[in-house]
Amino acid sequence: MGFKLALNAWGAHHSTLPMLPYRKFALVCEGGGQRGIFTAGVLDAFLQQAFFPFELMIGTSAGAQTLSAYACGQHGYSRHVITRYTTTRDFFNPLRFLRGGHLIDLDWYIDTVRRDYPLDLEEAHRRLNGRELLFCACRQDDYRPVYLPAGRYDWLASLKASSAIPLLYRNGAEVGDVRYVDGGVRDAIPVREAWHRGADLILVIRTLPSGISPVPAWRQHMQKALSRSDKLLTALQLLEQHERIYAATQHFIDAPPGDLRIIEIAPRQPLKSRVVGSHPRDLEHDYRRGTLCGLQFLRKIVPRLQQHRHAVPDEI
Repeated sequence: MGFKLALNAWGAHHSTLPMLPYRKFALVCEGGGQRGIFTAGVLDAFLQQAFFPFELMIGTSAGAQTLSAYACGQHGYSRHVITRYTTTRDFFNPLRFLRGGHLIDLDWYIDTVRRDYPLDLEEAHRRLNGRELLFCACRQDDYRPVYLPAGRYDWLASLKASSAIPLLYRNGAEVGDVRYVDGGVRDAIPVREAWHRGADLILVIRTLPSGISPVPAWRQHMQKALSRSDKLLTALQLLEQHERIYAATQHFIDAPPGDLRIIEIAPRQPLKSRVVGSHPRDLEHDYRRGTLCGLQFLRKIVPRLQQHRHAVPDEI
């Protein structure tokens, strides 16, 4: 039987901290829209200490975006992008949605970030140097999850594909002649995929407290946004599928198979931030909570890590 260790801003939840041997260390980041500011805080704490030991990194939606900044070594990047760009009416506009446009305009967001605040992709390729960085998206035709390798296609187009929430961003996103929607539809926390790819130690960064499903809140949003639309039934069916898969993923995290070890960083209480429409003050609060959790991980957990073979260096 595997092993799970939970960590939040109040410390590690285990009577004694065991040694954590591993052969392949993976990092998995949950989505969650603006709640990704918590993940940004954790990863900025890692960047402050040049902690970059992961051979495999997989993110969904906001998790893919924060992982991109981490791979690029750009401290503060995700914090700035979330607080500066996702809080504008250009990005999130309910009135535009009622008039037939996007509720969340990823086209504006990606084009603006690409022009005004670009990722340092050259540095990302240098830092990755043989590591895998994958963005989870779902095919629009059958909702099958696909794990897009960073750099194989246009980087920002892949991020858009991972973040294109069905119905709220109306088009889906095209990458390599395939149209995709948000990876969270089928794999919001791609921890099982990391295990299938050989990881025996996985750090999972959550944007919800462990055991809490995002579906009730999303169901309320969908019912409000699509109350007069014939697409409401489709949206609710997608949410039902998402809820089943999310619950199964939670069980996998709580009871890992075989010799798999999972470390979970999650807020103890729900974040003040929401998926969209968060107040800047709440975003800043949750960023600091994430930073605190990241620093506690570095202080309490990292000394317990044991590599069983030579892996990628902490920093190049």
